[in-house]
Amino acid sequence: MEDTQETKKIVKTYCRRNLKKFLKETTLHGLKYLADDSITIWEKSFFFCAFIAAIITTANLIANVYAKWISTPVIIGISPHPTSILNTPFPAITVCNMNQVMSSRVANYTSDSNEGVLLKLLCNLDSIEDEKLRETPHFMHNNLTFSKFIFDHAQPCSRMLLSCSIGSSVKNCSDLFREIMTDEGLCCVFNVLHPDFLFKGNTKKIINDYDRADNSIPIDWNPESGYPKILPSNYYPRAASGTGVSMGLSLILDAELDNYYCSTTNGPGFKIGMHNAIEATAIRETALILPVSFETRLRIDVVSTEATATVRNLRRNERQCLFNGEENLLYFAHYSRRNCESECQVKYLYEQCKCVPFNLPMIYENASICSVQQTYCINLADDRWMKGDGANSCRQRCLPACFDLSYKADATSTPLRAYNYLTPPSVLKNMSMAYINKNVAVVHFFYRESVFHGDLKNVYVGFTEFLSNTGGIMGLFMGFSFISVAEVIYFAFMRPIFEFILPLRRKRMIQRRANSMLGMRPHFQPRHRFLKVN
Repeated sequence: MEDTQETKKIVKTYCRRNLKKFLKETTLHGLKYLADDSITIWEKSFFFCAFIAAIITTANLIANVYAKWISTPVIIGISPHPTSILNTPFPAITVCNMNQVMSSRVANYTSDSNEGVLLKLLCNLDSIEDEKLRETPHFMHNNLTFSKFIFDHAQPCSRMLLSCSIGSSVKNCSDLFREIMTDEGLCCVFNVLHPDFLFKGNTKKIINDYDRADNSIPIDWNPESGYPKILPSNYYPRAASGTGVSMGLSLILDAELDNYYCSTTNGPGFKIGMHNAIEATAIRETALILPVSFETRLRIDVVSTEATATVRNLRRNERQCLFNGEENLLYFAHYSRRNCESECQVKYLYEQCKCVPFNLPMIYENASICSVQQTYCINLADDRWMKGDGANSCRQRCLPACFDLSYKADATSTPLRAYNYLTPPSVLKNMSMAYINKNVAVVHFFYRESVFHGDLKNVYVGFTEFLSNTGGIMGLFMGFSFISVAEVIYFAFMRPIFEFILPLRRKRMIQRRANSMLGMRPHFQPRHRFLKVN
C-alpha cells in the first residue's frame, strides 16, 4: 500500500514538472507565462484567459472554413486554356420539315379507316381527348405504329435536302445526313455518332443507317476523352474547317408546300436542333424555327463544361456531376444528362403502358413500339411525367455530365427574292422564282470564333487549401505549427517514456535478472581426499 502511494506521488510530481517544462519551452503563444514564477497569479490568469479566447476564436473560424469546405466543394470558373474548334466536333444538326406526311401519299385514306385515325392523332394530338374517337373500332383495334407509317409517308431526306456544302466543298447530302425518328416525325441528322458507337446492343431503331458513298470512317467520340490521337483523313463526326460562313455547313431545303398535309406549328417551315454527337435530341419543344423563302445564318457559339482530375475524388452528391462510365445507361453508349432523362422517361412510360413510344429509346430489346390503341395511355402518362409526378428517383440520378458540350446560336435572315439579280446556286437554276420564294429555305451554320473557353469545375476548398487556411488561423491566433504538434507528442508521450517508464522498466529487469541469477547458483560439495592404505 505504501509502495502504491509512493509511486503515485512520484508520477504526480513528474507530471507537474514535465508540464511546467512544456509551458516554458513550447512555441505556442502565451503559455510560457503560465510557468513563469516571477509574475503574479493575476498576470498568469490574464495570459490563460487570452489563450482560451484564442482557442475559442480559432475553433469558430476553423468551423467556418470546414462548413465552406463541405457546403461548396466545387467552384465553376473559366478554363484558362482555350480550345480550338478544329479539335471539337461541329454540332450535330437535326433538320425536320414541319409537315408530318406528304399529302400525295395519304390522299387515298378515308377518315373512317385505321390510317385515317392515325393521321388525325398525328396531326392533332388533342383529338385523343375525344371519347367518341377512342370508342371506335378503328382506334380500339388499331395496331398501326406511328414510326412505320411516318417512314412510309413523310418527306424523305433525299427530297428535303437539295444541296449541302461544308468547308466550301459541295457534298452529296446522303453522305452527310441520316434519317432519324424524333418527336417531330421523320428528320435528317448530321454529324451524329455512328449507331455502333451511339447505342448499345441491337436496339438501333430510331436512326436509319446506310453506307456512305464518300467512304468516310466513323469514329468514337465523347466530350471527356475527345478524339482519338490518330485520326483517318476522312472521318466523322467531323470538326469544322474554320470560322465564317464559307467554312461552315450550308444547306438548301425544299419544304414542298404543295405537298403539305399538316404542320406541327401554325405555319410551314423547318425546325432545327443543335446538339453534341452523343445525343439524339428532342426537337418539338426546344428546336429553332427556320422559315421558308428566307436565307438564314446561324452563328454558333460553343458552351462546354470541363472538370479537373481532383473533382473525381469527391463524392457524387458533392460534385453534382458524373464522369463517363460512372452511370451505365441501357440504350446509349455514352452518358449525358439528356440521354439519362430520356431513358428515365421510357422506363416510366413502359411501366404505365407496356410499350415504348416511337420517338424514344428502345431500352428493352423485347419491348414493342406503341400503336394507335395505346396512344391515350401514353398521352396521360406523358402528362404526368412532364409535371414531375413519376419516376423522380430515376431523374434524381441523372446528374449533369462533368464533361459536356452544347451549342447556342444567333440567327439573322433575309428574303430570297434577291436572286433576281444574283447568280443562284446551280441546284436552283432550273426552278422558277415563284417556286423558290414559296418553298425553298437556305441556311448557313458557322462558328463565330476559332477558339472557346469552357466552364471549368474545380475543387473549391481542397485538402491543401483547407490545411493552409486552418494552419494560417491557428498560426495567427496561437502560434500553432507542425513543430507544436511534435512538442505535444514529445512532452505528452515520448519524454515520460524515456525519463520515467523506460528507466523503471530497466530497473525492474535488472532486479529480475539478479534474482534469477541467485536462484540458478549451483551448490558445491566439499572435496574428500581418500588416502591410500598400504
